[in-house]
Amino acid sequence: MKDGISNYRQDRRIKERHSAPCLQVTIRPSGFLKWLRSTVDVKCIDINRYGMAVESPCRFRPKEKIALDFKGKYITESNISAVVTSCEKYAGKYRLGITFSYFTCNRQYSRKIDNALSRIERLYNERYGVERKAG
Repeated sequence: MKDGISNYRQDRRIKERHSAPCLQVTIRPSGFLKWLRSTVDVKCIDINRYGMAVESPCRFRPKEKIALDFKGKYITESNISAVVTSCEKYAGKYRLGITFSYFTCNRQYSRKIDNALSRIERLYNERYGVERKAG
């Protein structure tokens, strides 16, 4: 059990995720749902170049397609396609597992997006990795 969330599934992450508490993330529903739902500001828990975990006040269904906007120190990225891979309710909020679409679908691969997400990952690895090693 980690952070109060049951870990009944094997951790399938390819690469370690890095804590990113100050990264501002906005979720926008994609496809038909974009007309029915509004944007949602969420709290970023951790991130790597393949996916992330966020805490949301709203429920999203697994396999739901979304678009993400990031804003932080030295970071401004928008319209990053992603898919919700898991949604678990915890303490009145929803914890979402998200995988970036460029990683799972060859047709959506973009070097620009890969470089942008790698840069975000590197910034948070450098920033919070030092604190983790010192603590």
